[in-house]
Amino acid sequence: MFFSSRSTYQQALVIYIEYGDRNSQASTYYNLGRVAQELREFEEARRNYKQALAINIEFGDRNSQALTYQELGRVAQELREFEEARRNYQQALAINIEFSDRYSQALTYQELGRVAQELQEFEEARRNYQQALPINIEFSDRYSSARTYHQLGTVAQELREFEEARRYYQQALAIDIEFSDRYSSASTYHHLGMVAQELQEFEESRRNYQQALAINIEFSDRYSQAITYHALGMLAEAEENYPEARVYLQTALEIYVEYKEEYWGAMARKVLERLPGDGVIRQA
Repeated sequence: MFFSSRSTYQQALVIYIEYGDRNSQASTYYNLGRVAQELREFEEARRNYKQALAINIEFGDRNSQALTYQELGRVAQELREFEEARRNYQQALAINIEFSDRYSQALTYQELGRVAQELQEFEEARRNYQQALPINIEFSDRYSSARTYHQLGTVAQELREFEEARRYYQQALAIDIEFSDRYSSASTYHHLGMVAQELQEFEESRRNYQQALAINIEFSDRYSQAITYHALGMLAEAEENYPEARVYLQTALEIYVEYKEEYWGAMARKVLERLPGDGVIRQA
């Protein structure tokens, strides 16, 4: 689908260039950027967005500039160029504030929070998420509120504010359940398990991990299953239930091998090797 869309946009672009229709060129470059982004061709996406942006600036089209800066931020974020992403998001945000576009501001604050979190700037991340959240609530955007509550939970967890993290995760989970968003619920249950484990609430931790695992199995999400099996294994080790730890970690390892996930595979092997018992690791 995306390849046929690209061909159509490219044909249109040739005509717009021929007739000197700069406004239509800008929108077509933007759409070509979106297509390349969907195809994960991020450098190609960036080239097209920059072409669009130059024309938007030429015509003083501030609204289109904001949209294009936002997408340039997303491209830079995908390329892990976080400072570049931040610069583009800040440009978008300034225009959204200029035009009192509250809803778009929330989207940009959310992305600025994610960038700050990637840069380990957790207080900055929290400030941005806390800017996004009241706007989401103002617009009754429950789904976006859930995502922001979840991210605030991850920030609190990083700062070892575990009760605060739990409160945010529970608010996210309530909305996920309200909207029957089972897939998002799995991630939140997993994080609630991590928080409970940090607080030495092992039974609560296990209940949450098992909820996450059941949903991951339901959706055939093998990679997420591995992460939760790994967590259950670490929980069992903390409880000195070594046979159970071995079963969970071995299951996680087999999935890591399936996905060629070397880092987490090495972590699982390391724990398996230190567990009391026969020390045999099954080869996947």
